[in-house]
Amino acid sequence: MHLLVFALALLVPALVGGGLTAWQLGRTYRDTAEAGLQGAARAMATAVDRELDVVATAVSTLAGSPDIRSALLAIDQPDINYTLADLHAQMRAVGEAFGGWVVLVRPDGTQLFNTLLAPGTPLPRARGFPWISRAMETGQVVLSDLFTGGVAQRPILAAFAPIFSPGGGAQRELILILAFDPARLADLLAEASEGSVAGLIEVQHGRFVARSAAHAAAVGNDAPAWLAKAVQGRRSGVARGPSLDGTEVVAAYQRLKRVPWAAMVTLPAAAYDAAWGKPLIVLLLAAVALLAAALVLAALLARRLLRPVQGLAREAQAVAAGQPTPPVLPSSPVTEFEALRTALGRAAEGMRARAAAEGRAAAAEEAAAALRTERDRARLYFDVAGAMLVVLDADGTVRGINRRGLEVLGLASEEEALGRNWHDTFVPERLRQPARDVLQALAASHGAWEDTHENRLLRADGEERLIAWRNAVLNDAAGRLLAVVGSGEDITDRRAVEEQQNLLMRELDHRAKNVLAVVQSIVRLTRAERPADFAAAVDGRVRALGRAHTLLARTNWGGSDLGAVIEAELAPYVARRRASFVGPAVRLAPEAVQPLSMILHELATNAAKHGALSRPGGRVGISWSPQPEGGLRLEWMEAGGPPVPPAGARQRGFGSRLIEATALQLGGHVQFDWQPSGLSCQLLIAADRVALQTLASPAGVAKGEPAEGDEQRAPARLEGCRVLVAEDETPVALELEDTLRQLGCTVIGPAATLGEALRLAEQEIRAGGLDAAVLDVNLHGQAAFPVADLLVRHGLPVLFASGYHELPGGWAMGGGQGQTARLHKPLARGALAAALQRLLTGSGDAPGALRHEVRPSSGKRRRTCRSGPSGS
Repeated sequence: MHLLVFALALLVPALVGGGLTAWQLGRTYRDTAEAGLQGAARAMATAVDRELDVVATAVSTLAGSPDIRSALLAIDQPDINYTLADLHAQMRAVGEAFGGWVVLVRPDGTQLFNTLLAPGTPLPRARGFPWISRAMETGQVVLSDLFTGGVAQRPILAAFAPIFSPGGGAQRELILILAFDPARLADLLAEASEGSVAGLIEVQHGRFVARSAAHAAAVGNDAPAWLAKAVQGRRSGVARGPSLDGTEVVAAYQRLKRVPWAAMVTLPAAAYDAAWGKPLIVLLLAAVALLAAALVLAALLARRLLRPVQGLAREAQAVAAGQPTPPVLPSSPVTEFEALRTALGRAAEGMRARAAAEGRAAAAEEAAAALRTERDRARLYFDVAGAMLVVLDADGTVRGINRRGLEVLGLASEEEALGRNWHDTFVPERLRQPARDVLQALAASHGAWEDTHENRLLRADGEERLIAWRNAVLNDAAGRLLAVVGSGEDITDRRAVEEQQNLLMRELDHRAKNVLAVVQSIVRLTRAERPADFAAAVDGRVRALGRAHTLLARTNWGGSDLGAVIEAELAPYVARRRASFVGPAVRLAPEAVQPLSMILHELATNAAKHGALSRPGGRVGISWSPQPEGGLRLEWMEAGGPPVPPAGARQRGFGSRLIEATALQLGGHVQFDWQPSGLSCQLLIAADRVALQTLASPAGVAKGEPAEGDEQRAPARLEGCRVLVAEDETPVALELEDTLRQLGCTVIGPAATLGEALRLAEQEIRAGGLDAAVLDVNLHGQAAFPVADLLVRHGLPVLFASGYHELPGGWAMGGGQGQTARLHKPLARGALAAALQRLLTGSGDAPGALRHEVRPSSGKRRRTCRSGPSGS
């Protein structure tokens, strides 16, 4: 092993140096590749600038030609039409030479002639007013961006040249336009690109002006967002992203000098990476081969050295056992091994001489170990039992402490504790006086009683530990206090475990009641014409809920694999190969497993009844992929089902509502696309739902229950009441919304998160239009108490609806006057209406109601709602 390590010590620095060199070489290759790509972009930009200069020069020359000036002199003459007809033929030839046409317009856009049309044809007003005005103002040739021609009716480019007064003054009376098809530039790009894809992009609008490949499909359309953003930020550079056909590419771009465009050249990312990645791979393989060869040589040399070492080891063992040591090995050519072999022979005699002396020393040690004082025995017994033993004088001075006591206090030796005052050194300051009172009570008892209590100690490192004490006193014959003997057990960890168990029991209670509330909502919201259909729908949804909870239980509520959730919901169809799914490994957060299971169940049920799975040849495919901006996109595709009914014939039932609302619970949204081949559904899941999360600590509610018989009372009507609802379970939220609307209420929300609930509450308070709120205590792991505190400060009643058994005792309402009440999940139908009616009317302190005497911060309520029995 030493030889192998030695070989590594020699090779690793060299390999590291080689790796750094390779890394630098790779960077050089990459910079060279980028420089080549940027050089191509600069060459492309120069070629386009040169072409545009040719166009600008041509139109400027035409504007100054004698024929154009003659037309300007005759512009208001009767024979202007003959003059323009002659000019029309000449200009058409010039325009066709550039693959375009020539237009002569007045400053207001009136066309005098257009070589695309025959002379005398009515002409529309010319487009491109921004560039007409600029040419008139500057007196220079102006090149346009891409625009749609009024006569050509397709994307074009044009050069605008002002025509000066024939008298030689600076007055400009006409504009000559040389228009041409962007395909001219696309052909130029195709000739210069040499196999790569090149293009021109408007910097301001981010759209293609020309493209060497697929020009007709790209011209006038937006360039990829990553490329448009890159060309807006810098004059030149390199960017990377997906092309129009989805292929990953690397693009170099360069701004043009004459117009605000950018020329870009792209290469496939695979070819770009291969240009600098291959040398690194070759160097890595060579380094691995060199390292393997060195290790093999080290192993072979080690075998030669092990034989004499093993022989010397056998001789040494014989010497240690006091046996005769005849030579085992011949003389070794290694000087160090030979010296060791000779020394072993001499050591044998010395060891036999020392054996007798060592035997006598062992007997003496045995005798000394048998002698223990009573105090040492007592300390030993307490140490074995894991208990502290502390002896204190009447004034609290430490006179004795065992090893376990030193461990609990974090001390290395007994000297650090002896002679120090127990209360001033090892008791927290806030507890010192009560501890002294206990010591005084023990002294005054004269041994008549023993003290048993719990107290905290302060370790040397500042940590506090909880100790369960049993104290007794030792008195002399006259009854005077000699010492206080304390036996303590460190129960800090045990008490923490007990508190954790209580916490888990409360969380289990909360989860069970939440599940019951979801099941109750599913039963109440499911609609069916026949009892058998109703039972089947409810059974399917409850089974989906059960499968989700089974997956969560397997991971101790730590989330689940997305593939496992899909397989659990589509197991019969996957087994018959009628359903398939594919995607990368994704871990769902715990709160996302149940909603996604419900969505998949609804989609599968719909497919089995009306879609692809209702026919023998139908299939369902599911795929998912991470999104660049975060989150996950899941796609459901059906094929081979019955014909899709037209939009007007499709019915939107509870399943569709449940899917759309549950998608919001996942922090995303769902989109249905009814293709002729079958339903296509895309579901977007937020990024925080696809990562492992720690379960939030359970919260409680204030004690109290709704009055007996609430469920049998006639349902109340709460006409005109505006009620804020905050609930993170989608079925429960839908049921609350339907119930409140049947009572005549206007529902604000429902809000699924604490942030959304706070935003809605602040908005309604500012508008003065809120009457009450129904809040779930736990909103995705966050307590809803900040919302309740805000509402009560403004005198608004709050009804908590939760599966927790009790509210945290430390919750304090602040700055407002109002009532709160609590209902247990699952909710009874009449209990919600009765509790809201009591809170809104202030009709006594019903069980479950809590009053808070605080001063309102916003004055009186701006509006009221009418509450009464049904039919009032």
